[in-house]
Amino acid sequence: MKAKIRHLVIGVLMLTTLIQPSLVTAGIPEAVTYLESQVDDTWITMALVTAGQTGIPTGYLSSVSGTLATDYSKAILALAALGQDPSTFGNSDYVAQLKNHFDGTQIGDANLQNDDIWAILALASVGEVNSSESQTAKDFLLANQNIDGGWGYSVGSGSDTNDTAAAVMALMEAGISATDSVITNALSYIQSAQNSDGGIGYTPGSDSDSGSDSWTISALYKAGIDPATWNQGSNNPITHLESLQDEDGGFWWVQEGTSEWNNKAMTAYAVIALAGETYPVGYYTGQTPDPDTYHLRIEGSNSTICDTYINATTALDIVENAAEVCSYTYNIEETIYGLYLNTINDNIAEGTKGWLYFVNNNSLSVGATDYNLKSGDEVLWYFGDWGWPPTKLSIDETEIDPGQNVNLTAQYFNGSDWLPLPNAIIKVNNVDHVANGAGILALEIVENGAYQLYIEMPEFVRSEKITVTVGDTISQNVGLQVEIDQSSGGRIGGEAIALVVNPAQINFGTLAPGEASSQTVTLENAGTVGLTVGASVTGDTVFISGLAIDDNPYDQYSKDLVPSAIVDADVSLTVPESYLASGVKNGELIFWATSQ
Repeated sequence: MKAKIRHLVIGVLMLTTLIQPSLVTAGIPEAVTYLESQVDDTWITMALVTAGQTGIPTGYLSSVSGTLATDYSKAILALAALGQDPSTFGNSDYVAQLKNHFDGTQIGDANLQNDDIWAILALASVGEVNSSESQTAKDFLLANQNIDGGWGYSVGSGSDTNDTAAAVMALMEAGISATDSVITNALSYIQSAQNSDGGIGYTPGSDSDSGSDSWTISALYKAGIDPATWNQGSNNPITHLESLQDEDGGFWWVQEGTSEWNNKAMTAYAVIALAGETYPVGYYTGQTPDPDTYHLRIEGSNSTICDTYINATTALDIVENAAEVCSYTYNIEETIYGLYLNTINDNIAEGTKGWLYFVNNNSLSVGATDYNLKSGDEVLWYFGDWGWPPTKLSIDETEIDPGQNVNLTAQYFNGSDWLPLPNAIIKVNNVDHVANGAGILALEIVENGAYQLYIEMPEFVRSEKITVTVGDTISQNVGLQVEIDQSSGGRIGGEAIALVVNPAQINFGTLAPGEASSQTVTLENAGTVGLTVGASVTGDTVFISGLAIDDNPYDQYSKDLVPSAIVDADVSLTVPESYLASGVKNGELIFWATSQ
């Protein structure tokens, strides 16, 4: 059972569309509401695109959390679905990074097949399905098809319906015909796992589940087959999938009450399937579909409040439009000089400090409400004094080995040029490091892990964050949510290094300033090597300032786990007395693990 759970959570993939199916829309609006309450990820982004949503959060895609080929593939697929260029959107060229995992015979880990599947789909989404990398990966998959017609997660492993459905769509995207025996044999294998309830099991003989239903539905659409024709009496994969939807809009993995491992992690895949879509759900064609979408970053007094892309007309209404996406409160006053932004969250204009803005790092002589955004504009709002210049941090590499030296370059913008920032204070996971007089810092990180780097120093605007991964590192995100009242598992990793975190979502309920709540998460070393686990937090400032693990600040958490070890971690949130914002706040608790 555990192996099955592992694969369902991390091994499922994305695929493509050849036909115009009869769309099944029942339950999709409710599922969208459920997904919008969850922590943003690539699958949710693709699901929201297929559901026709707009204003989808994209800030989290500005960096890739992880160094695996599949990490880059998922980011590429999500950005292509949004019509964004994956080669220029983030702090590195995601397409080039994916191709760097090509070893001449396949992409990613030579022992795995799922990363080749994902890579083919990702490359197809940016018009590179005929590249040597994609076509070689196709040949690799063809050479490893099992005798029963299916594929497994790794080379030589038994077939399963999830990877087989994904492989079908990837191979068809790479040029294999739906009538080819490769595809028909694969679909016959999947159909052998159909049960009398109409649903599809992970393998023949296993219970039907929403993940297997979803991947099968999308694969059938890809092959030009109506999933409703796969009947077992009056049941088929669509009717079974619909039967697993909960009242809150989410889709249970299996029937409620039948498994201690039950969760709603399959909801995004279900939305895509019921919308009649396959993978890639969209293609980047070199044209941005929405010319009125702009990059917004908001730097508060203590942390980054928002980093996203949003529709807007002026430099002021972009703040209004992004409030729901980034979960912040704001106040705009009518003054004798016009509209004035005086508050975001607990940063309230007072004295000489207030909210000021840049467009493309330039301070403008007109009010934000009078500046009409133009194509390519990037808007930066910061809380501070007039005259604080923007800063920028650059680094040689973002994926390094333990003990490897890298050079960081700190700069500031003087209104016309980027200049060295002497003695810049550079935060490395909240620890201060000081650059030299030329703004250069030679940095050596000896411990494996994920590190966030940025410039933060008096009288300068905080820089964008850079994520650096060191060594063989994996991470598992736990969504955080709390509602502030002012009125009174996921699994990741390969066979050797694997970390299981349960649950994958923490809701602290409704808290007032000064109140606290806690929940327990379970960490399991499900791999074959010892792990050292650490933690970091992103999202609203209430989590960054108030979250603790085992009664210590989250950034001080460290736990060694031998193989098969299972430990509990107490995650607590204390809302600061001074916290002024209200409403539902979201964040992510990231448990990362390195091999010992």
